[in-house]
Amino acid sequence: MFTFLNDTPVNLGLLKALSDFQTKFNIDYLNIGVIDANKKIYEAYKFCKTGDFQLSYLQENNVIHVAYNNLKPVYHVVESDDPIVPINKSFVEEICIPIKVESPKDVIVYVYFGFANKTEEVSNILSSFFTTFNLFEVYSYALLKYCQLTDIERISKLLMVLEDSVKFNQPSIRLHGFNVAFWTIEIAKKLNFPQDEFEKLHYAALLHDIGKIRVRSSIVNKKGPLTEDEYKEIKKHAEYGYIITKELFGDVYPDIPLWVKHHHEMYDGSGYPSGLKGNDIPFPSRIIKVADVIDVLYSPRSYKQNVSVDKIIAELKRCSRKDFDPEVVEAALQVIDERIVLPMDILKATGEKILPANLSLRTYEDVFNFDGYFYFKEDQSYFKSTNAVKDTKDLWNLLSASLVVEVLNSIYEYEVDVFPVDENTYLVSNIRLLERKRFVSILWDLEAHLITQDEKSITVKVKRLSGDYVLFVCENAYAFDAKNYYKLVLQFEDGEILILNGRITYSYPASHEYSYYRYTFANIGEATRDKLFRQIFKKQVALRRQLKQVQDKK
Repeated sequence: MFTFLNDTPVNLGLLKALSDFQTKFNIDYLNIGVIDANKKIYEAYKFCKTGDFQLSYLQENNVIHVAYNNLKPVYHVVESDDPIVPINKSFVEEICIPIKVESPKDVIVYVYFGFANKTEEVSNILSSFFTTFNLFEVYSYALLKYCQLTDIERISKLLMVLEDSVKFNQPSIRLHGFNVAFWTIEIAKKLNFPQDEFEKLHYAALLHDIGKIRVRSSIVNKKGPLTEDEYKEIKKHAEYGYIITKELFGDVYPDIPLWVKHHHEMYDGSGYPSGLKGNDIPFPSRIIKVADVIDVLYSPRSYKQNVSVDKIIAELKRCSRKDFDPEVVEAALQVIDERIVLPMDILKATGEKILPANLSLRTYEDVFNFDGYFYFKEDQSYFKSTNAVKDTKDLWNLLSASLVVEVLNSIYEYEVDVFPVDENTYLVSNIRLLERKRFVSILWDLEAHLITQDEKSITVKVKRLSGDYVLFVCENAYAFDAKNYYKLVLQFEDGEILILNGRITYSYPASHEYSYYRYTFANIGEATRDKLFRQIFKKQVALRRQLKQVQDKK
């Protein structure tokens, strides 16, 4: 198989040859990377036998740095009191081969081998490498990956900027793109969508409504029905989205603009902007359309409440073959059944590349909270803060770190390990969903009343309920003291009322209008906790029964 970079063929069978070479010489760590003008490393290929680690920036006093400076192959035998620091402390030998061509002049490709045990003669390894591989072919492959990674990195940064703009200027569609991307990917999995197309599909879903940034905010945020003229204007967002995504992705992913343009086409041909029908509509657009409708119904808006799950399913089935591809609808019903009713690990459930998040870092001196985005790049995870980070040197000595990801009208909490990469970016690893042994929870939408110590009653919306805490949403007009205890009066659909003592142990600012609060129970008694569990299981059974009844209807 071949691809092309500036008309230069790159044989992708190179990866098989690299794997065979690694096996033949028992290489513990084989890495090919590109070092740019800022000495940032982009890893094009990596095999790691003894545990993974990330090379982000060129660091002095290692073998890659020596090879980079001298532009000559370097063989390093690790010894005590060695001025050259091994890439991994378990390695006893290292080899680095730099590859440099005239253009582009600001990047150098390297090939690195790390060995945990004594190898055969280094001359044999180098001789075999130069005999087996064409250096220009290796260079071309690495440069192609570098171009893809930098383009994707640029796009990810732009997505963060756009979402921050939407958060404050068009709050009615805040998180809509992320939610649609989640549903799109989950539905696509059921449809056996090609694995190598998932990244494109994710970006298309994430940006399906980007054209709305060219529509007046007064129309996008309008709380009542649109006039005929306003509807005509908002329909233009599909073509605006085509223009914008063509500028963003035209050279990298030329399919994305078309998928975005046609996400409002109807299966019966009555949609816009082109009136395409049936299989003439791009398949990814048909998936995004169903995902879009699910989120519009499931997520509350400034002008409406969210719709119950059984009504969402009924609407999808009613409009199948008219508005929606019936095959996509069937897949969507399976996803709704699996993803709405049962709690999940959102990071494992989704194939998304970028999600809005909050990072909390606790040091000996203080606690630092940063708004930003969690994203995947290759096989690594990162958090990029949209806040200015000060005194990063204080963040190296951490006691603990937690990551909060917001999607699907709820938040998901994780314990994580972090490592500062630069002043706004952290490498995130060892991600553990925050659970307890008794953990069981369910998404909900219940009204409750928080009673303060001075008997003031504040109305809140409970979004998640477990045996240990609730997650509620409240307007930012209220200031809660984490040191105080409160009473939460919660009334269920069957009329049962529970009074739950507790404290607010975490808050997460969702927008300039409202925040999420984690309310952890204190001294509520086992009888009350048992009632909570019964309500949770009762809700799950009821949801299952509703879904089955709706799905069984013909």
